[in-house]
Amino acid sequence: MKHSTETMREAVAAVFVYQDELFVIRRQPWLRAFPGYLAFPGGKVDGADREGGIDHPLLQPFQPVLVEALRRELLEELGYDLGQALERGEVLSVDRVGTAVTPPFERVRFSAHHFRIRLRRRPRFRPDHEEIAWGGWVDRRALWQEFRQGRHLMVVAMRNLVAAMAREGTAAQVHPFNLVYDPERELPVLELIAGIGSIPVPSNTLPPARFTNALLIGDEGSPRCLVDPSPESPEVLKRLLATLETRPPDRLLITHHHPDHHQFAPEIARRLGIPLLCTPVTARRLGTLFGEGYLEGVELHLLDEGDQVTRWLDRPVLTHRLPGHDDGMIGLAPAGGPWFFVSDLIQTLGTVVIPEPEGDMQAYFDSLQRVIDRRPEVVIPSHGMPAGGTWLLEQTLEHRRVRERQIRELHAAGNDQEQMLDIIYRGLDPALRPLAAQNLRQHLRKLGYGA
Repeated sequence: MKHSTETMREAVAAVFVYQDELFVIRRQPWLRAFPGYLAFPGGKVDGADREGGIDHPLLQPFQPVLVEALRRELLEELGYDLGQALERGEVLSVDRVGTAVTPPFERVRFSAHHFRIRLRRRPRFRPDHEEIAWGGWVDRRALWQEFRQGRHLMVVAMRNLVAAMAREGTAAQVHPFNLVYDPERELPVLELIAGIGSIPVPSNTLPPARFTNALLIGDEGSPRCLVDPSPESPEVLKRLLATLETRPPDRLLITHHHPDHHQFAPEIARRLGIPLLCTPVTARRLGTLFGEGYLEGVELHLLDEGDQVTRWLDRPVLTHRLPGHDDGMIGLAPAGGPWFFVSDLIQTLGTVVIPEPEGDMQAYFDSLQRVIDRRPEVVIPSHGMPAGGTWLLEQTLEHRRVRERQIRELHAAGNDQEQMLDIIYRGLDPALRPLAAQNLRQHLRKLGYGA
């Protein structure tokens, strides 16, 4: 695993407690970091925070820069003046319950200090809606139960904190607070939504992505399904297999035939003695591109629309055809459930390529709209973090519509394909130009201009 070389940045978060209730926020879906996640209010420490600070006995144990950052962030996000609240005696106690440290596989890392602030009464917060979609007081036990029902996205540290406070509201420290794994031996397993383990597997994918999210889904008593394992090397394969030792899958599913979704997958299936599931189109393309021996010795199960692959929180998890990026691609969603795994329909790190010959721009538009119409509360892509709501799907579709209008105007003005590329993708890295050219040609075909 490549560890981050970035400098650790500091942040603060406020865990407001009134009796048995916690104040939580839901982040706006358009934010780059943790879109649509439940969180505690707070943010980054900046240089100006070193100039101030609140002088109060309850804050004496803490670094002044962290106290000032907490004061500033709460004023900006909630319109809440911590200094005045302390002076008025509205704060019963302040203690640090833990520090959330970003895992070492991330490029940008934070050390986020969580301060529990116990209050005599509920204050009136005024959330900043640029960053906060919703904020409210929730019973600590009910909040944990809602997470276990799959209704919320939470980062690992918040999940651990909420679980500890649900068990014992006065817990002084939370153990473990952060993700626990051995980076030299295994890969991390993130449970950002209940019952779904997401393993960020280093894969041979397109930059800026570095990982493919391999999912582990399946209730106890149902088949545990491993989705899209694709380690980039034998060394990463070894760590993935070590990770699976305590979570052995019963079946392996490939969403489509692109290598960053199945590299080493047949070998994993053979080693573990489990069947491999995919669509007939994917099986055919794998045989064509990698040879008939690629799946030799693997028990192959072919999937169709609406097939059940396992159960999640006692709901059947069903397949859904999502052509466009790939004509054999499928996604997964529980019947009547809150989430949709969309594979490469979108990614939170950049634009999806509609490759040739397996891609089709009209089918891509249709697949985006089909998922949007289902209104999932959580969308899980193969590259990048899960996101709350359908905002990213809607933005992706609107971006493609805007691009299509631009292409139509340029075509009407007599520009050829090379001229369109120069105009639309001015300043693009030359290494990415062939990918942009594929998307352009796919738009031209959709518009009936040929390509």
